[in-house]
Amino acid sequence: MDPDKALSVVGYVVLTVVLVYLVLSVMGIVKIPWATVGGFSMEPTLEAGTLVVLCPVPSNVTSLLGHVVVYDHYGEYIIHRVIGVYPSGDTYYIVTKGDANQVADPWETPVNQIYGAVCLGVQYIGLITLTLRKPPTLILAIVVLLVLWLVLDEAEKRVNSRDAP
Repeated sequence: MDPDKALSVVGYVVLTVVLVYLVLSVMGIVKIPWATVGGFSMEPTLEAGTLVVLCPVPSNVTSLLGHVVVYDHYGEYIIHRVIGVYPSGDTYYIVTKGDANQVADPWETPVNQIYGAVCLGVQYIGLITLTLRKPPTLILAIVVLLVLWLVLDEAEKRVNSRDAP
């Protein structure tokens, strides 16, 4: 096989895997080590549209006190600061609060529902995922990427056919 063609095939395979992973993660099907701040409850620490990278939950869960975590609350990602950690039976629970909120969240969350602790935030990058979470936008983005892929593939074929003896 021609090395350029092999490289092109590898590129398409990698692009396909990345696109599938991104689509599945945006749809919430795949757990991901990052999340996007979608609201204003963590301002000024984390603004809406900030992409946060998550670190694993430490085995000593009491060390989460004061840290911002991402956890599952009935299928919804919540990004809030841990203001309390306490044991109950065989597990630990956290109490959380958004930095901009006056009161703590009215629920306790078992630590096994924590996806991770926020270790890095990048402003504005998350606006892309917030936009793609809207089904019409996601479908449009997939269609645009597929059309772009086909156009580039056709252009490459034309260039290669002109270069052929």
